[in-house]
Amino acid sequence: MNIAIPVFGDRVMPRFGFTRELIVVTVEEDAIVGHKRLPVTPETWAVLPSRLRTEQVSVMICGGIHPRFQHLLQQENILLVVGVAGEWQAVVQAYLQGTLHSDPAFCLCRRKHRRRGTPFRRRQS
Repeated sequence: MNIAIPVFGDRVMPRFGFTRELIVVTVEEDAIVGHKRLPVTPETWAVLPSRLRTEQVSVMICGGIHPRFQHLLQQENILLVVGVAGEWQAVVQAYLQGTLHSDPAFCLCRRKHRRRGTPFRRRQS
């Protein structure tokens, strides 16, 4: 089984849409046997779901992800685990042990919810 994780350094990227690198982890018999880093460029975003399928990714673990991209990954039969934070190695181990905690409301990533609340105002001097 291969697991893809968008990362920033060694941590799960909080927002999938801003990632520049994915780690594809190869798992056999509930143990990590290898991993490789895949660069993500603006040119590769359009073909990323099919590229993940080519890499035989069956699970994507991430922080927040836009619903449109969730749909594209689900069309490729990739299981999504969203709302996850931490170092990627610890996250994969927790997933394999069945102890991974995720929060689907971690980041809804919907533009319509931006700019709500009190706007920033400069102090009058």
